[in-house]
Amino acid sequence: MLPQQEEKGKGIILVVDDEFSIREILSDVLSNEGFTIYTAENGIEALKIIQESTPDLVITDMKMPKMGGMELLYQINSMRNKVITIMMTGFATVETAVEAIKKGAYDYIMKPFQFSELLRVIEHALEKQRLIKENLELKETVALYDISKAISSHLDMEIVLSMLLSTLLKEADADAVSMHMKDMILKISIVSKIVAKEPRFEREAANLISPHEVLAMIPGNDSVLFNGHEVLQAFPSAAGFDDVESILILPIRIKNETTGFVTLFSFTRGYRFTEGQRKALSILVNNVSVAVENARLYQDIVSILDDTVKSFARTLDAKDKYASGHSERVTRYALIIARSMKLNAKDIDRLAQAGLLHDIGKIGVSDRLLNKKEKLETEEYEETKMHPVIGRDILSTIDEFRDIAVIVYHHHEWFDGSGYPDGISGDSIPLLSRIIAVADAFDAMTSSRSYRERIGKDKALEELHRNAGTQFDPAVVEALLADTQQLDIDEAP
Repeated sequence: MLPQQEEKGKGIILVVDDEFSIREILSDVLSNEGFTIYTAENGIEALKIIQESTPDLVITDMKMPKMGGMELLYQINSMRNKVITIMMTGFATVETAVEAIKKGAYDYIMKPFQFSELLRVIEHALEKQRLIKENLELKETVALYDISKAISSHLDMEIVLSMLLSTLLKEADADAVSMHMKDMILKISIVSKIVAKEPRFEREAANLISPHEVLAMIPGNDSVLFNGHEVLQAFPSAAGFDDVESILILPIRIKNETTGFVTLFSFTRGYRFTEGQRKALSILVNNVSVAVENARLYQDIVSILDDTVKSFARTLDAKDKYASGHSERVTRYALIIARSMKLNAKDIDRLAQAGLLHDIGKIGVSDRLLNKKEKLETEEYEETKMHPVIGRDILSTIDEFRDIAVIVYHHHEWFDGSGYPDGISGDSIPLLSRIIAVADAFDAMTSSRSYRERIGKDKALEELHRNAGTQFDPAVVEALLADTQQLDIDEAP
């Protein structure tokens, strides 16, 4: 039965009893007290009402046809939106009422009851519900704050977005969450990612709304919530999706511009997102928006640094005609070793940069020495040995290259300690420097130089094996030997 007044005042109460007179009396009394009243004559009707509009409190009789109070209590407790319940019972079923308390009912009242006693129980029940709700909201707010801090600590865009969507799916208990971001170059809306509890929810979420329509409807920086029939009014295209229960849209704003939004979907009958969730999750998305911008800026910086690295490598190629392409080949061989040794992604990225920059210090070495056809004199050789030091000094002035500078500085150390510039040995030499050393030597042997011709791949590998333990780290040499099929040297001059 529809409520007897608008949904306002002290709250919404659902009265469930198979006796018409009981429903009417309670409706009159509670309406006069300022409550909005729904009524149902059995548990089945009550569940439909709860699914359509979640009440603040359910007062239900124990014994009713079709579905009694105990079964209704069980169904209510299994819902995501749990509703506090008071049982009504006759004197003969006190033990059953006590059992209901054990199974989750807040309290029970005996028939016939005093209205003053009923109102007292209702007030206590609603107060308990309010305290529980406030406590949950506080815990959720603290949890969301901690989560937002954790998300904001990352600079990888993929990690930031994945963590955000997974958090929203879990914290809102949504069936699906989608994200649309505006392409900053093309200025069009693109689907970035969708996560869902089930594949069917992902398919429905992907086809339900138009990104362009949503971007146009988001007022300023406000989030929007649509429940029940409001969904169809806002999204006429949702008419083909009968089970859309609730949609919550949270804008992503960067520098006062809406650059995208996330959408939460509920396809579960009776489960709707609340205003409390809208406010709390809006705060989360606002905080994460800063992380999204930081991640985007970081990616721009990485791109600039990548261009800088390549520019350095081209500068060196132009200076030393015999070393043209050397840095790229050393990087390729080093990455083959790294993957064979199963290094993590971060080390592989660092190794790729170090490979391109390992000889950057030769910029400070005389062109005459780099291109000299005869064997270098002792003093000349000592000058060329300074290139790891020069490389370190160049790179260490750039914050983002300081760890790369260390790798470059030590790439001519020998495993037995007889290398340069510091003469350190074994594990004291950074692993990535040891990898660069092997890759560098392999390319040097399989490439022509001003003072000698190259040797074949097999002979070069034999030399690496022969010098493992003295010049080279045996584990690194073994890693290269384990994957020689990728050592394509046809492009080497």
